[in-house]
Amino acid sequence: FTAPGIPMIFQGQEFLEDGYFQDTDPLDWSKASTFSGIVDMYTDLIALRKDDAGTTEGLRGGNVNVHHVNNTDKVIAFHRWKNGGAGDDVIVVANFSNTAYSSYNIGFPSSGTWKVRFNSDWSGYDSSFDNWTSNNTTASSGAKDGMSYNGNVGIGKYTVIVLSKD
Repeated sequence: FTAPGIPMIFQGQEFLEDGYFQDTDPLDWSKASTFSGIVDMYTDLIALRKDDAGTTEGLRGGNVNVHHVNNTDKVIAFHRWKNGGAGDDVIVVANFSNTAYSSYNIGFPSSGTWKVRFNSDWSGYDSSFDNWTSNNTTASSGAKDGMSYNGNVGIGKYTVIVLSKD
């Protein structure tokens, strides 16, 4: 839901349906209740993609710049935008490692306060999640990752966060 192109959910993916697709095997709709937090996570991602709050228009745009790739720590960050500016620029940070970071420095396209709009590690999605704190950050002058500004983000292990400006 954060990548360019048409986002798609395969049948039952939003409530962790298992097995491979067979048109003779109906979906187990009771899993929508069992895994209601995961359904909520998909709902939140869809709202971000649709820009329901007016703060993530960039997720609807075609522009993407993968500006931070750290193969050692297994962290990537990319910038999505449609026209650019507040309410449009979006930064997505993905941590593919078993290490959480309380202060991880990445580049930002502009200065100011960047708010966390989504944290996949939130325990509201599943009580087994770590609920690692990913606070809003202030990007300030200082080039990083080919951008003119930088800021520190907190990100849990195996987590994705989405940030944007009002």
